[in-house]
Amino acid sequence: MIKENKILKLFENHPNYNCKITMDDGQDYLVYANWMHNEQLDNWQGWHCDAGHTRFYIDKNFDIWDGECQNKQLGNVLGEWAICTNNICNQKTCTGCTDDLIVKKHARS
Repeated sequence: MIKENKILKLFENHPNYNCKITMDDGQDYLVYANWMHNEQLDNWQGWHCDAGHTRFYIDKNFDIWDGECQNKQLGNVLGEWAICTNNICNQKTCTGCTDDLIVKKHARS
């Protein structure tokens, strides 16, 4: 879980929020997703990520990826592909892409 509660409190209920962070204690913070990337609070390596289930990225070769992060290839538009329902993030940090940042993530239990 994000341990930088002091930093998050600075941006609690950010006027341009597009993302909600819920801490283990149930406290919610409304933040701007790119701010998390800029402050290097986007390390979800080993976490469950809904990319590949609720979001896809299709590259110029029609390859389908779970997100712009290209964590996992799901197939190709011109061939076979499958939705990923149990994606684990392998990336050290998330991309600066807002769509990747706002996809639901949660720590593995």
